[in-house]
Amino acid sequence: MKSLVLFSNDLRLNDNDAINSSIKGYDATTFLFIFDKILYTNTHGSANLWWLEKSLQDLKNRLLKKNITLQIIEGDFVKKTLEIVEKYDFKSVFINQNKHPEFIKKEDTLSFELKKRNTNFFTFNKTNLVHPSLILNKSGEPYKVYSPFYKNCKLLYSQKKVLKFPLVDITNFKINEVEINTIEIFSLDDNKWANKLDQYWKPGETEAIKKLEIFFKGSLSNYKEVRDLPGSTGTSRLSPYLRFGEITTNQIINYFNFHDNHDLSKHEEHFIKELYWREFAYYILFHFPYVTDKPFNKKYENFEWESDYSENLDKWKKGMTGIRIVDAAMNELYETGWMHNRTRMITASFLTKNLLIPWQEGEKWFRDTLLDADIANNVMGWQWVSGCGTDAAPYFRIFNPLLQEKKFDPENIYTKKWLKNFDLYSNGDEKDLLMNNNLIQPIVDLGASRNIALERFSKIK
Repeated sequence: MKSLVLFSNDLRLNDNDAINSSIKGYDATTFLFIFDKILYTNTHGSANLWWLEKSLQDLKNRLLKKNITLQIIEGDFVKKTLEIVEKYDFKSVFINQNKHPEFIKKEDTLSFELKKRNTNFFTFNKTNLVHPSLILNKSGEPYKVYSPFYKNCKLLYSQKKVLKFPLVDITNFKINEVEINTIEIFSLDDNKWANKLDQYWKPGETEAIKKLEIFFKGSLSNYKEVRDLPGSTGTSRLSPYLRFGEITTNQIINYFNFHDNHDLSKHEEHFIKELYWREFAYYILFHFPYVTDKPFNKKYENFEWESDYSENLDKWKKGMTGIRIVDAAMNELYETGWMHNRTRMITASFLTKNLLIPWQEGEKWFRDTLLDADIANNVMGWQWVSGCGTDAAPYFRIFNPLLQEKKFDPENIYTKKWLKNFDLYSNGDEKDLLMNNNLIQPIVDLGASRNIALERFSKIK
């Protein structure tokens, strides 16, 4: 009997349930990635596709060292899988679930079709530590606020074993299909802006483990304080690796030997909470799927956004707002495909509460340019900052980017790094910013725009 393993956002060898299960009781196994161009274009931004290409190549190389070929073919995910299952008489198909709503639909359809053909379909969930359907409050309803969600999850948590890649020899069955090169996923689409990403990132499972070990040995010891300083190296930068399943939350959390009564340091606890914030994002997406493009808090559907904002949106994207830390952050994003979490909040607040541009526009830009762009986390973050999501910042909480810079980048380490024209920005308060005509002018008056936002938000509070 032959088994088929399908990859999507689980580009790793270890802690991979589909791989480990696929060899038990089967004579040979095929390892396959199906590039469904429509599906991946709809669910992955440009930066995502760059990472996908590099990560697939890394996975392919790692498997080759074990005398296994990762075959990459193109076609509709469901139709191509069914065609291959019938053509080569596979008895079972194994996948690790992809929690993007579009992939869920595809996997459900595939499950239905395989069942009609009497083919086994085994799916595994390593995206979540606990499946969202199993976490409910005392009333049997989904949690809508993070803190009680985390408290409940901590009580539920039990250490799960991290799976190692099978030590036994795996008989690899190669199917006779036209394969594509990984560069056909991204590089041939003339996305030259991403060529610079090579100098900042190395996708792949091996690098993910290295980053985890470096973080544990270094920044974790003072994480709670330095994580908010964009000019430091205080964060783990594991988010792109988590996004593509090159490492799992289960693997990371095992480093803590974490359990409900584990005496964590304040720094460890804070990092664990960040991992569970990611869990919460997937949890909300599962229970309230409409949040992908509509506010969780539905009363904000009628919020009065600006109607003619294309020029300001373009300046925000290009880092030309005249607000120093905002422009620095947008430059970092376009240069590296990543942005520090503190400046993600600052730039998002500026777009939605000073420029009064719909959060969906910012979410769309981040989705295309962030390497770690992930629908659950991206939507959660944007709705939180704009004030319409779960556990949202109150409508009157509006980040002042000038005060944020003074607090979190007091020596301008971050802004000087990402602004070639740093000296052309005002170094004073908002009054200096607006009055000195020799310097770059902001595209909006921070105080006046804040008052307009407060007035509009107060109408629907």
